[in-house]
Amino acid sequence: MEDAVKCPECGTWGAKKSWFKVKCVNPNCPKFDAERAAEFQQKRVVGKSAREVYPHLKGKADPNDYGLKIRYRNFRGDEIVYAADPESGYHQGQHVVFRLAPTGRRVTFALERIQNRGEVEAALAKNDQPTRSERLTIRRHLQGGTTSKRFEELRQKYPKYRD
Repeated sequence: MEDAVKCPECGTWGAKKSWFKVKCVNPNCPKFDAERAAEFQQKRVVGKSAREVYPHLKGKADPNDYGLKIRYRNFRGDEIVYAADPESGYHQGQHVVFRLAPTGRRVTFALERIQNRGEVEAALAKNDQPTRSERLTIRRHLQGGTTSKRFEELRQKYPKYRD
């Protein structure tokens, strides 16, 4: 939605600002406008897969092979379902990182915005992943084509880890 902004009164995304008037979509806001809320609700994306929403993303990874589905609500209020590889996920502060279909690239998600957070954290608990410094060591050696005693230990400890 190209005309949507953050409401200056309550901070909710989806408000419409024109000159000196603000129409907010939050029913608890003093600037609430029912027409704007209905219009905003119709334009929202809810429950669609990322492949439907972003058809320009191409890759070799098949979404059916990526068993974890992440329901994520973005800053606009759209709820999009992403197909993620459960074995590739790890925590990074208040975020989680997963490899997604169809591109196979890693994407970071804020934990507080994940709608099915229980499923995602259960998948992470089953999954033994290296720490940040261990990932950096593995990545450096994989990219450089080198090896070391520490690298060999890490590869044995995390045989399924892919950079």
